[in-house]
Amino acid sequence: MNIKIIGLDEKDKTEEVENLINKDCEKLERKIGEETSLEINIKKYGKVKTNEFEISARLFCFEKAKSSKQFFEANVTERDLVKGIRKIIEKLNTEIEHKMHLSDRRRK
Repeated sequence: MNIKIIGLDEKDKTEEVENLINKDCEKLERKIGEETSLEINIKKYGKVKTNEFEISARLFCFEKAKSSKQFFEANVTERDLVKGIRKIIEKLNTEIEHKMHLSDRRRK
């Protein structure tokens, strides 16, 4: 999986954030079963004490048999960066289940 993080300062870029993204992205890729690329865009707003992060993510799926490209999107605004990353991954997971009808497959 190709992961691209845009807009994250070096002081905000902790090992915990990187490990969380890598671990959860592996789960998403296994669920899709295809080659994927994740782009996370982080914008920081507010003063020093009341920072707020606006996180948007796009997960691109490249189907091997077809030349088309499918993507999933999610947006979150959160004060805690780690909590925001967890929420964005969870929203992507829900979007994948909804668009690919994965929850329907389990019931059969």
